[in-house]
Amino acid sequence: MSKYLIINADDFGYNQQQNSAITELLEKGLITSTSLLAVAPEAKAAAEYSKEKCVDVGVHLTINSDDKIRKWQSLSQASSFEGGLPSDHKDLIFKTKRKDVREELENQYRFITDNGGTVDHADNHCGTLYGINGRRFFVDAFDFCAEHKLPYRFPKTSGFIERQIGRNVPGILKKYQQMIVRSGEKRGVKMLDDLVSNPWPMKRIGDYDTLEKYYLDAVDNCIDGVTEIFMHPALPLAGDQGEWQKRVFEYQILKSGCLLERAKQKGITVVSWSFLK
Repeated sequence: MSKYLIINADDFGYNQQQNSAITELLEKGLITSTSLLAVAPEAKAAAEYSKEKCVDVGVHLTINSDDKIRKWQSLSQASSFEGGLPSDHKDLIFKTKRKDVREELENQYRFITDNGGTVDHADNHCGTLYGINGRRFFVDAFDFCAEHKLPYRFPKTSGFIERQIGRNVPGILKKYQQMIVRSGEKRGVKMLDDLVSNPWPMKRIGDYDTLEKYYLDAVDNCIDGVTEIFMHPALPLAGDQGEWQKRVFEYQILKSGCLLERAKQKGITVVSWSFLK
């Protein structure tokens, strides 16, 4: 079986620094995909770029806010999201209605298409639709993808979970993952074989070389089928970078072209999400 690799930049629309990094990487052919965060402050600019340059984007489905003070606003204005998308995961778990989630996903998709963009896949911000919070929002995500004939970022193998938690996956968690996979397959939704992103904070990463090695090792260890590596590349912010430095490092890694070169050396075919769609 052959190996295929998608290199994706998440959070298109997050802010100007994110947008500038992603558009540069797209124009230089250094990434093969990006995901547009429709509720973010610079989403309109990202959607306009997508239309102008005829760049397909993923819809980065989002039902939470990163900022407790300046919350992202719901596009559906559904009752669960009055006052903004929840930043507290307890509110997301206990107060959010599934019908409101489904409505919000649809509105985020329509934001892109109404602005002239073409959506080639769906994925999720912060894993809120993957079942890890105990809610069956993954069913709503799969129903959404089935309706719009979109592939979905969910791995069919357990490697991603192992890398995220830093240990072997307990048997019960593997069974839960496979239950979610079957739910998607039942609806005819195409999914990834594996998924890679670095979960470490800057304190553990330490320096550029450590993060670069992590991603090069990921390319070296690609399994048969389709793997996606996703990052959050961005230009520097003014002042102390803090955790933002990780995004800057990821931008620099992608800009170097080292992942594309390593994939070529390993005989891995680099593709976009249209390969699955």
